[in-house]
Amino acid sequence: MNKILIIKKIQLGESTFPVENQNSKLGFNFYCGNGGIKHKTILSLENSNLLDSSIESGQIDNKDLAQNDIDKLQNLEDKKRPFPYRFQIYNCQECNNNYLIIFDIYEFRGYYSFTIYGVLQIESTISINNYEQN
Repeated sequence: MNKILIIKKIQLGESTFPVENQNSKLGFNFYCGNGGIKHKTILSLENSNLLDSSIESGQIDNKDLAQNDIDKLQNLEDKKRPFPYRFQIYNCQECNNNYLIIFDIYEFRGYYSFTIYGVLQIESTISINNYEQN
């Protein structure tokens, strides 16, 4: 299995977007790592994978996530803490870059929201056939 190599941070800091329910799709926009091009993608539970499974398989490392400010290393390595993160890989044909979008969907008192933890540009030579593309 190929390792996901992080090239650089594109967007960080938690951003929260309300949605109707956990099966909703979120239209999400961010700007290219090369600058200038606005990328539009659709995030959903249906097209995402658990980040935890990619960490356990060695495809991505907790230290890389911590260095890129997704979360603190102690939180990422805490086995007692629930691990909510999901991800989608977005392959952009316009700029020929791949992006790892880390997010989750939360429910609080019957209201749902997507929380985006980060958008990271990743190595473009990895095999992304195992993941849904937008």
